[in-house]
Amino acid sequence: MQNDLVKKSFEEIDESIVFDKPNIYCHFAGGIGEPKYMPITDWGVLTKLLQEAMMSYNDLISAMNLVLFEDAMMHVCRINRILESPRGSALLVGVGGSGKQSLSRLAAFISSLEVAQVQLKKGYSVIDLKNELSGLYLKAGMKNVGIMFLMTDAQISNEIFLVIINDLLSSGEIADLFPDDEVENIISGVRNEVKGAGLVDTRENCWKFFIDRVRRQLKVVLCFSPVGVTLRVRSRKFPAIITCTQINWFHEWPQE
Repeated sequence: MQNDLVKKSFEEIDESIVFDKPNIYCHFAGGIGEPKYMPITDWGVLTKLLQEAMMSYNDLISAMNLVLFEDAMMHVCRINRILESPRGSALLVGVGGSGKQSLSRLAAFISSLEVAQVQLKKGYSVIDLKNELSGLYLKAGMKNVGIMFLMTDAQISNEIFLVIINDLLSSGEIADLFPDDEVENIISGVRNEVKGAGLVDTRENCWKFFIDRVRRQLKVVLCFSPVGVTLRVRSRKFPAIITCTQINWFHEWPQE
C-alpha cells in the first residue's frame, strides 16, 4: 500500500527509498551539541556519535559501560527525540534490566539536561517528594535549567506519589508545593522577565510565566514495567502518565 501511494502521489520519488533502513531521525545527527532534527542515514555514523557521547559521559559524570547495539541506539534516539520536543515527557515500558534508565541518562546528557532522581530511604514520604520537586521547580523555573526527572516503579513506595506526578504532567500545578512566602519570592523573582516579555506583571501572569517555564524545562521520564496489572491499574487511576507522555516500548533484546 505504501508503495502504491508513493507511486501515485509522488511521481518524482523513487519508491525504493520508502523502505530504506535505518529510518531514524534525531536531534544530534549533525553532531552532539548542535541540535538539528535530521535523519541518520548510516549505522556507522550513529555508532560513532553515541560512542563519543558515552566517552564524554564517562569522563564528566560517571562510568557507564553500555553495549551500543542497534536496538539500544534506536532507543537513545527515540528518548532524545522525546526530550527535545516541547514539554516532552516519556513513559518507557519494559521489564527490569532492559536499559531504560541508562539509555535515558545518555539521552539526557546528549540534550544537556541535568538528571534528577529520587533517592528512596526509610520513611520517604509525600512531603519529601514535594520538597525534592519544589527544588527542581525553582531550578527550572527561576534559573531556566533543563532537567530530566527520572522515576522508576521501584521508587513509587506510595501510590500518592503518582497523584503528584499526574498533576506535574497534566498541568504543572502541584497543590501546596510552595508555602505562601515562597510563592511571593517566585513572583517577584520573575517579574522583570515577565515585563521584558511584554506582558503585564500581574500575579497571575508572573505565576503562569513561572509554571510555563517549568513545564518547558522539566522533563519527566517514567520507567515502568509491563509485568502484572500494576501499569494497567495505574494508567486508569492516573491518566496523565499515558496521555501527557510519549510512550516508548522496550521489547526483548535480540539474541546476539
